[in-house]
Amino acid sequence: MIRLNLEQKLKSVTIENKLLKVEVFLLGAEVRSVKNLKNNNEYMWNGDPSIWAGVSPILFPVVGRTANGYISFNQKNYPLNNHGFARQSLFNVSKHSLDSVTLKINTYSLEKDIFPFNLDFSVTYTLKDNVLITTFRVINHDAQTAYFSVGAHPAFKCPFDESHQLNDYQIEFAANQRLTLHTLNKNGLFSGSSQVNIDRIDITENTFDNDALIYSNYEQSWAKLSEKKTGKYIKMSFDNFPWFGIWSKPGARYICLEPWCGHADSIDFNQEIQYKSGIIELTPSNSWEQYYSIEFGY
Repeated sequence: MIRLNLEQKLKSVTIENKLLKVEVFLLGAEVRSVKNLKNNNEYMWNGDPSIWAGVSPILFPVVGRTANGYISFNQKNYPLNNHGFARQSLFNVSKHSLDSVTLKINTYSLEKDIFPFNLDFSVTYTLKDNVLITTFRVINHDAQTAYFSVGAHPAFKCPFDESHQLNDYQIEFAANQRLTLHTLNKNGLFSGSSQVNIDRIDITENTFDNDALIYSNYEQSWAKLSEKKTGKYIKMSFDNFPWFGIWSKPGARYICLEPWCGHADSIDFNQEIQYKSGIIELTPSNSWEQYYSIEFGY
């Protein structure tokens, strides 16, 4: 990727309304801060590089790991590994108002030979009351059908304050759902699945000892990180994102809630990208759009 100087890496834009203020870095179109303007609460993880430097990376044009460190298309390999190149790309601001901003990259404007398709990829952040809406949009400028995945990886501060511990928190889902739980091998590739009946995960220091918890087949696509005794919460709604990941480094003071359109390669996958499970297919001159929302409840 193109080397960036410190000023480029730290350049940001802000949006706000009466309740929330959001800072977005142009590098990766990454939300680095969401602050409550009434009580000065910061909702996001601080990005401590000694633990995990991310805060809210955007996953594009792949989600998760590729089996061999590259994707293949038309008998050519393109080096593309964990979560793709968007998180390391400098976006341009295409629209900006007080409570909304759109950032965009074009895949052909990046270094050549890293991706086979000519796509515009934009991320729009919009505030409505205590909700942050993230909209992904892809336009195919190529003469051929394009294939890609999109996802989000926001990390929320947890515990919410210094008076609580991780075991004071839970992840809630809608009741009476039978979900598919996907397992990862030590290399982060899909290695199996099972059916589970679950409406809550109690968070402990060891919840993520075996990597991310990844679910699919939701009937109601929402999840809530909540404080058990007080009811304080952060709720994510992710209709039409088929996979949902929950992750943290074991014992770290953040929880990632991750809606995905696509997922890591399976351990036995060795075909071209168009045959990958969960891949998005976009014909020439057409667009694809999807959004998810985060409600801040404390």
